[in-house]
Amino acid sequence: MSESQKITQPSHEQLVQELHEPWSRRRARQRLVAAGAVGPLLECLGSTNESVVWAAIRSLGEMRATTAVGPLVDLLERGTLVLDVSTALKMVTGQDFGADVRKWRQWLQSHGDTVPAKLDVAACIQRTGHLLGAEPSGGENSFYFRLSQPDGRTQKVGVFFGREDADGEELVVVYSQCGPANPKYFEAVLRKNLSIPDGAFAIRDVGDQPHFVIVDTILAALVTPTALARKIENIAARADLVEKALAEEDKN
Repeated sequence: MSESQKITQPSHEQLVQELHEPWSRRRARQRLVAAGAVGPLLECLGSTNESVVWAAIRSLGEMRATTAVGPLVDLLERGTLVLDVSTALKMVTGQDFGADVRKWRQWLQSHGDTVPAKLDVAACIQRTGHLLGAEPSGGENSFYFRLSQPDGRTQKVGVFFGREDADGEELVVVYSQCGPANPKYFEAVLRKNLSIPDGAFAIRDVGDQPHFVIVDTILAALVTPTALARKIENIAARADLVEKALAEEDKN
């Protein structure tokens, strides 16, 4: 890097100031995260500007900043941006106590700044299988569960690890097939996306044939066996309903 480039690099203090401006906040936040500026972001948690506090909370969560757990629990206790703080704590610790300050205090007392560095995929899948009462198949980063549905039907759901979003965040993808993608149903299936709370309908090639699927993604940092089991059950139930409806349509 040349001397002129060094001079033009914004300081952490400058970037923190840019957090106060709506048009520069996103870029400044990304630069602070890339620079690993935990200290300045921790100081931002005490700002009187709620947007700055929000930016700091989100950034510290993305950075898995273990030193932020205590200050974040303090914010939670004060009722500040509860949903955002709870999400950040879950990302940092891998625990999901929601807005329960007492449980977060207990966890903090017993763990301090020690948190799991990476999701244990094998352990997560095993525990998820126990919760679902279904034996997983597959291995490495691709697993499948077959869940019983009403009328003696079953639905296969895939869980894929190791994907990343545009920002490099690791994702867990959950999906299930609904049946062949007949163009005459495109509009009806797309309209369903407006009425489902989780996931979305899409088209995926299975072999040489396009199929309707319902798919959802979770940040790997937010995955727990309980959350994953709930997601799998929801995806399976919705995919089965659409698959059944498409089969009935084809009979008519």
